[in-house]
Amino acid sequence: MDVPAAPAGLQPFVERARALHDEDRLALADARAAIDEAFHAGAWKAANAIVMERAQTYLEARLSIGAAHIPDKLEELVVLGSQVDSTELARWQDVARLVRAGIDDALLAQVGVDLIRPPDLRELYGPWRAMLEAAHERSR
Repeated sequence: MDVPAAPAGLQPFVERARALHDEDRLALADARAAIDEAFHAGAWKAANAIVMERAQTYLEARLSIGAAHIPDKLEELVVLGSQVDSTELARWQDVARLVRAGIDDALLAQVGVDLIRPPDLRELYGPWRAMLEAAHERSR
């Protein structure tokens, strides 16, 4: 059985994910937190079933992205240990979780861009797109 090739935009996506800054992570986390999980779950489930054909491609890209979801600020707070405000630590841990979900959703969309239905692509890629738009606005 032939495995479909990885989409052309996958490598630039992986590189962008690995280059995230905390401002990007905050924007992605906020956008990911704002989605309707009940609606999102349908898109996620449908996309997972479709992208199974490219499971190896997805896994290799995810491994390459690594811990890009971990904010620099969270790493700083962990180093400080008991001196850290627990509310701030919890906030940055939430950011890390939401960013991981946002990256995984967008990666799923990237891997299956030519296979997944457009409404599901929009749903999965929406928070990532919002983060890119926020980065663009910051650079103006």
